[in-house]
Amino acid sequence: MWTWALEYLACPACFEPLSVLRLSGDQRDGLVGHQGGNCREAYPVIGGVPRLLLGPSRQTLYRNKRDWFVESSFADALGQWAIEDPAIIGKTELVRRFDEEWRRFAEVGTDEQARLFEQYFDLVPEELLGPGRVAIDAGCGAGRWANEVQRRGSRVIAVDLGLSIELAERNTRQSGRVTCVQADVRHLPIRDSAVDLTYSLGVLHHIADTQAAVLELARVTQSRGTCLVYLYYALEDRPPVYRALFSLVNVVRSRTAALPQPALVMFVTLIAGFVYWPLARLAILLERAGLKSISRALPLSFYGDLSFTTMRNDSLDRFGTRLEKRFTRAEIELLLERAGFTNVRASEGPPKWRLAANKP
Repeated sequence: MWTWALEYLACPACFEPLSVLRLSGDQRDGLVGHQGGNCREAYPVIGGVPRLLLGPSRQTLYRNKRDWFVESSFADALGQWAIEDPAIIGKTELVRRFDEEWRRFAEVGTDEQARLFEQYFDLVPEELLGPGRVAIDAGCGAGRWANEVQRRGSRVIAVDLGLSIELAERNTRQSGRVTCVQADVRHLPIRDSAVDLTYSLGVLHHIADTQAAVLELARVTQSRGTCLVYLYYALEDRPPVYRALFSLVNVVRSRTAALPQPALVMFVTLIAGFVYWPLARLAILLERAGLKSISRALPLSFYGDLSFTTMRNDSLDRFGTRLEKRFTRAEIELLLERAGFTNVRASEGPPKWRLAANKP
């Protein structure tokens, strides 16, 4: 159950340790908070997921879980969460979009994800992926990477701000090695220097203050631990024509991100079918013909041997969010170094950029 993670969890308001205040018999509902001290914050545990939230996210949770707050005997200590403010909805629109994305692409544990894991985690030392190690998945979505990490024996605290955390909990609960926590990666509810490995893949370029999130990853990584990040890259090694084409794509994204979800899904399915799939399969044919350099220069060649489901998922990620930033390799190195990390290194292969660094 999730309670093993209490050794690592902290109050996101004061960063002091948390304890169980009350629990149901099956430990899937209850309250966590402080046994002493000046901080009086308490947080609900709903469906096996501690909800360690601050600010507008509390009211969003109340709106989504109103029945629990009305009917549960544990909600008596959470009166300040029961606020309904229409102005809050706009502040959580990005999170809602990702929740809808992960509801459509909730499957974990596929052979393709296992192959992709080896590609994304190639910079992580093998000794950090095994029994006795603890990792933070910052922005876990439906839990695909948390599932792969726990399969190698590590324990994982998977964090996400949206209700997709419930998908991650269902996808990973059987192992007993994953605790899912609803929280903000900008205010990680984790004690200082607590874990061996922190990673955030495909998340921090959707956050306004990316540096603040990297500082949080540094805070919770223990000495000689490793941090791995993947951020969309600024195409700095591509020719001007390629970058101009991508600028056009960004203009399209600024329009499609405002579409209603059904229309957006239809659009990205068409993009996956008529853009991603043909270019990806052409890249495979060129590589088999011995034209590897031309193959790798093609847009979307990374998807050459990936499934149409992955193409649709990534297309939805690219065209469905208003906030998307891109970074050069040097800029990501600077983000990590400013957070206090050392031994910063980048993987040269796609997808770019993936960088790992150590906590001194």
